[in-house]
Amino acid sequence: MQYPSTQLPGGYAAGHPVANCFPIFTAPSTRTEKNVVRLPLVSTACWRLNDLRFDFDSSFVMPAAHGEFVALRKIIDAHPGSPMSVFGHSDPVGNLEYNKELSGRRAEAIYSLLTHDVARWEKLYKNSHGGDDWGLKQIQVMLDALAYDPGNTAGESTKRSKDAIQAFQRANNLNDDGDAGPLTRAVLFQKYFEFLFPRKVEKTEFLHKGIDPGGKGDFQGCGEFNPAMILSKDEAKKMSEEERNAENGVNRRVLILFFKPGTEDHVEKWPCPRVAEGGGDCKKRFWSDADKRRAKQEERRTFADTEDTFACRFYHRLTESSPCEISAARLMFVEILLDLPETAEGLEDRFELVSADKEYARVLTRAQARKSEDNRDLLLFTNVIAGQDYTLYRWFGLEVREIIFSGVPFDVINKADGPDSFAKLKVHRSVERESYEVYTLDPVLFDEIGDIDFSGVLFSDPHEGEEAFALENA
Repeated sequence: MQYPSTQLPGGYAAGHPVANCFPIFTAPSTRTEKNVVRLPLVSTACWRLNDLRFDFDSSFVMPAAHGEFVALRKIIDAHPGSPMSVFGHSDPVGNLEYNKELSGRRAEAIYSLLTHDVARWEKLYKNSHGGDDWGLKQIQVMLDALAYDPGNTAGESTKRSKDAIQAFQRANNLNDDGDAGPLTRAVLFQKYFEFLFPRKVEKTEFLHKGIDPGGKGDFQGCGEFNPAMILSKDEAKKMSEEERNAENGVNRRVLILFFKPGTEDHVEKWPCPRVAEGGGDCKKRFWSDADKRRAKQEERRTFADTEDTFACRFYHRLTESSPCEISAARLMFVEILLDLPETAEGLEDRFELVSADKEYARVLTRAQARKSEDNRDLLLFTNVIAGQDYTLYRWFGLEVREIIFSGVPFDVINKADGPDSFAKLKVHRSVERESYEVYTLDPVLFDEIGDIDFSGVLFSDPHEGEEAFALENA
């Protein structure tokens, strides 16, 4: 069963293209020699969770990841018997060893959540790593997700947290002292696991079946060795720290790879080191030009376009055709500036952006719009899929709609002037009418929606009727 691609704000899930079957060559042998045949690892599907779904600089998984875990459940069901392995990645900024450990902790957090391994989450909680320091904040986030937020409780946040903890303790027959100690955390972690992923995944469903206490082969951190995107030298110099952090969000990700049913692998032959180990064993599997691959060059590079940003040839081979590694370059954010008056009182404006193949369809209300500097409405559509033409509808009530524009591709890019240049299109209704302009940027997956100004803007004026706009190059 081929699982259809699912793109979500915080991740991606997809089946992999069918791998080619290569012939097996044998040769005559003498005496006791034997031909040895080893089947290569073949990845059949993938799931990716973006940095957006983790607390900042932390391995704690945020409750907003619920939708991505629904997609994971579907892809697990669509690939029965396919063993899994979890890979954590960081961005190429900061200390290499720190990033290696943080990426491993994120991979372990996902593995523990899926297997409902409370003890591993307790280990992450008690053993901090730099900014990855779980505490009262994470406890409160879990309580809020489980609807134990007291809400109207007066006083400081610590008192509100204590009241929420006591409410949780009373509901679960625990000593209601308001202290989230080990016993309370054990129950809270389990409830949070069930909230995000109710169906417990057995450790035997992973590649090495949980036999290694350090999780070797079942989960690992690749650190900054396999960036999905590398900024150009010029970009790295000109950008502020905040801008670089936002751009590098595409690199901070966790992937789960699924392998062919029946795949067997030996722990001692797995090339990736354990989470608790350094990156020395990783480097044994590096490409000979690994340093050049990860270095900033004259142009921005993405793995999807150039396939020369991953240092590890082992991981490269597993994911070179994976939609979870190449899809990021196909996603973009589109912000539409509305010059449309509001509809009659009592009717809520709804705007639906739909791709030509109907794979992308999202509705935003005017109430969800932000305000521009001149107090006009801005609609932000996230994870728009590049390579498609789009139609924007305006709905009046439940059944009546008009077309604002149609046939507009948001990925027409002029790369000659560099990644920051705009491509300009004209959208018009007829030669007699005023022209409207669309601006687009390179499609890039950002990690923090709130930090994005725009990657595409449409200026449009009110018009009547169902007649669609046409498109021509500016």
